[in-house]
Amino acid sequence: MPQVTATVLDRHQPQRDEIRNRLLRCGVLPICFQDEWICLENIHHIRPDFALLRTDSYARTFRFVNIAKAIRSDFPILVVSEKNDIEGFVQNNWLANLRFLRYPAKDEEFKGFIGLLGDGKQTQHPQALVAASAERKRLMQELPLLGLSREPILIQGDRGVGKKCIARAIHAFSVAKYAPIDFIDAKKVTGKWIRETGERFRGVYHGDGKETLTVQVIKNIEKLQPSVQSQLLLLMENVNCNGMGHKKNGVSAPFISMAGDDLDALVQSGTFRKDLYHRLSVLKLTVPPLCGHDDDICAMAEHFAARHGIRTNGGICRLPDTMMANFTAYHWPGNISELKQTVVQTISAVQQGECLDHATGPCNCNVQGKNRQGVAAWIDAEDIRKYLQENADISLKKAKTRYAAKVERKIMKAVLAHTKGNCKKAAVLLNISYKSMLNKAKAYRLV
Repeated sequence: MPQVTATVLDRHQPQRDEIRNRLLRCGVLPICFQDEWICLENIHHIRPDFALLRTDSYARTFRFVNIAKAIRSDFPILVVSEKNDIEGFVQNNWLANLRFLRYPAKDEEFKGFIGLLGDGKQTQHPQALVAASAERKRLMQELPLLGLSREPILIQGDRGVGKKCIARAIHAFSVAKYAPIDFIDAKKVTGKWIRETGERFRGVYHGDGKETLTVQVIKNIEKLQPSVQSQLLLLMENVNCNGMGHKKNGVSAPFISMAGDDLDALVQSGTFRKDLYHRLSVLKLTVPPLCGHDDDICAMAEHFAARHGIRTNGGICRLPDTMMANFTAYHWPGNISELKQTVVQTISAVQQGECLDHATGPCNCNVQGKNRQGVAAWIDAEDIRKYLQENADISLKKAKTRYAAKVERKIMKAVLAHTKGNCKKAAVLLNISYKSMLNKAKAYRLV
């Protein structure tokens, strides 16, 4: 039987030692950390069976869970605390495999929780949805109940707010969660599609001799042709809209459609049928825009940076505070989609050695600030592991000198690229003398 491993994060040595001893008595190999970012890096590299977080800080709990779920969306986490707000965050959470244990806990209770986390039978979830603001948290907390509903659900919001992710999450909580989900644009919904869908749910669909189990979600429902709207309404009335997505053992999953914010105006103008609108929106979910929700912007930026950094750089990437401040000041007309694209572009640009202006950023956020120029650079974690394997007897001082030089060279190369090879301008940006700039550039063979 393989050894169960767990990462433990606690800033306080006595409590960390106590948890380590308790885990050892449960047959779990603990790997303990004081620094949360080092712990998160090791969750990615070591791939433990679960993580145990001991803290009384709500902000630290949220940040740790947010980044850990970016590493692995189904990663089991046990939060141990004595704070009620942390218990509320965990107990009312929409994320899979997140548990809370009040500290201090009796040995039997502790052992029971560890047994649940270490048995390897955890809930699978396609992706982790991020929410930091009160409005978005309330929305996420509704998703499990919506998934169990049999009524039609309308997800409404601006473009790029994450309606598809919301629909996938509702599907993951439904009885049809193991069935594939397919999104069809309303422009492609025809009378033939509606007839075949109706036949399938009456059990007489003979298209290929087999009943399809795919859950259909109609997106951009406001673009549904007027001639098709009446047919869709008739279909929903005939099957009572119970399980237009999927049926399992006689229990139906909800039918989901998505629309932009202009659907209400189309209903008022008569372009979209009012009776169909009311049939589709028995349960209505409005996804808020990103602008003005600073907590959501920061949390999502951290989540995207960690996830993309792991996929492309082999380690967690952290965005500087200056860039985070500019992100919250920007109005994000493209919402979450634009934010994700911006974070990915930022990390990719830095990895390629480009110099980033934190005052504007790659998304051209016209934000004024004191720190007009900035550079971000880091070393590939895989490169460090390879170097240490090849030099097992290396001292920390030598390793530090080696990688400090590599970081310095990366920064200087990026700044020279930004100034188009002008060493005087580069020296000003780096706040060093022109002579030092020339000497270092020659030593690093940059000129």
